[in-house]
Amino acid sequence: MLKLAIVLTVIGYHSTNALTRACPYKPADIVFVVDGSGSERMANFQKQLAFIQNFTGQFEIGRNKTQVSLVTFSTDVTNEFNLNTYSNKSDVLSAISRVHYPNGETYTHLALDYVRLHSLTPQNGSRNGISKIVIVLTDGKSNEEVLTAQAAALLKQIRDVTVVAIGIGDGVDPKELAMIASNKNHTFTVPSFDLLQTIYKDLTDTTCHTCGQGPADIFFLLDSSGSEGTVNFRKQLEFTNTVANEFDFGPDSTQIGLGTFATGATLEIPINRYHTKEEFIQNVLRVPFKDGESNLHLGLDMARLQLSESTLTVNSHRFVIILTDGRSLEHELTVQVAKRLHWAGIETFVIGIGNDVDENELLDVASDRTHVFRVNTFDQLDTIHRQIVDRICVAKTVFTTTTPRPTTKPTTTLKPTTPTTMGTTTTTKPACGPKVADILFILDSSDSEGPENFKKILDFVYNFARQFAIGVNNVLFSLITYSSNVNVRFHFNTYTSRNSVLNAILNTSYIGLGTNTSDALNVARTVMFRPEHGSRPNATNIAIVITDGRSRNPNATITEAAQLKKTADVFSIGIGPDVDQNELTIIASKPTNVMQVNSFELLHTIQDKITQAACSGRT
Repeated sequence: MLKLAIVLTVIGYHSTNALTRACPYKPADIVFVVDGSGSERMANFQKQLAFIQNFTGQFEIGRNKTQVSLVTFSTDVTNEFNLNTYSNKSDVLSAISRVHYPNGETYTHLALDYVRLHSLTPQNGSRNGISKIVIVLTDGKSNEEVLTAQAAALLKQIRDVTVVAIGIGDGVDPKELAMIASNKNHTFTVPSFDLLQTIYKDLTDTTCHTCGQGPADIFFLLDSSGSEGTVNFRKQLEFTNTVANEFDFGPDSTQIGLGTFATGATLEIPINRYHTKEEFIQNVLRVPFKDGESNLHLGLDMARLQLSESTLTVNSHRFVIILTDGRSLEHELTVQVAKRLHWAGIETFVIGIGNDVDENELLDVASDRTHVFRVNTFDQLDTIHRQIVDRICVAKTVFTTTTPRPTTKPTTTLKPTTPTTMGTTTTTKPACGPKVADILFILDSSDSEGPENFKKILDFVYNFARQFAIGVNNVLFSLITYSSNVNVRFHFNTYTSRNSVLNAILNTSYIGLGTNTSDALNVARTVMFRPEHGSRPNATNIAIVITDGRSRNPNATITEAAQLKKTADVFSIGIGPDVDQNELTIIASKPTNVMQVNSFELLHTIQDKITQAACSGRT
């Protein structure tokens, strides 16, 4: 007698803590096939039911979530309930508790045929594109070994079906279990019904991590800009391999490619180059770190081309997984190219690493907010790899021949500044044209602001600076912050590339004490605008003061402002109701250099104005 019983029963186990952990993104159709033959006896049959109740209790049950069906078998097969019989957890658990012990012989083949011909049909709730998991529990051998082998083979031919076989006690035939299961990783054995709980976690993992057999083309796009560094870039490669290892490779299953972006975009591994997992993983670790700026739009365009029709498996679902720790240099171009990816039906995941990413940009690039993932450090990447895999497994079986791909091109086009070939340098906005300028930011970092508002100031400074061509023959930036003391963050000659300047701005820390504006103006004049710190004789000197309050020493501020205005064209930006309008006017070189906004959230509204004013300043 072959008794395939997946006994889902954990005596004394409480499933509520696991509720939010079981397959959080992944719906499934689960069919339990429970041995009710005479060798089990009533008490052990009830232990199987209790195990099934606790196991099912982990899942969110519903039409668009996980559905459960249960079939018992002995001499005959009894359909206890279909996948679409119950749409909430309490009804399912109640129905499991009412299942009767059938007693009789062990005609496993009848149960497997019933599942194939009835349980997994659309009219009984089986859903297209959803993983189907058949869990068979038994304590012995089947009466008809040959018929059982044939029935198991036919069941496993159904698309997206994974069969799990659980043998209980010493009466099971390991070879027959292996024959019933989809593969050896889906076979479990326990010495007794009381020890079913020992496989609880492994069974949960197996159920959650089944992946439909639909074809998929996956392209990884890794940030290789200067902010990453060799060590962190290596961690991205290792994450890529961790995800790739979860899939079966081949032209009819999963194909994976890899590209990097920095100043240019580099196709490291074409999506159809390797047909074995081992080849791909080995070559991923050979990808070199590039260094450079962060031209994400070039990488996105490369990904789109790689996932074009000519490289795809027929009817495959297409995915791009982007990892980045910063912001793109060309935000508008990045958004435009991302829209092309979305229009083409390419599902786009974005993983933001660290605190310097732009949340809005992540949302613009991803297919939607559910495709955005965040980690604080590169070391935490592995904590989300399972979520990414599960999301792909859910989606990759949905695409069928009945879902046509677009046949017309989008009407949106990239702006003329888009590079026509990968690997070219970025084309920046021509802010100030060819003018050479040394621009100093003087940022209030007093306690009246708080860290969140200070971050909004940094975002404003970042977006202002990214408009310019930065370099020794173009525009250079320096930055100081002040509260009770003055902190020099970087000089004009500290960073001379666009990427390094922008990263330095984002990495500026908040202080949070008093408002010593006068000392800040003094440092600007006596320290920052000096040749030894990179200030150039042929450059226009511009100082931009941003504050939300009043200086603690107004008289000293008046004196220092008068001296600084002899050295630089000074702009003053006041934020909120507590600024002193007269002091803003005294600090600025002229009335038109004074700007004010009601809140930190409105800083972006004056970006164009401050850009134009700075570019038209004195020479």
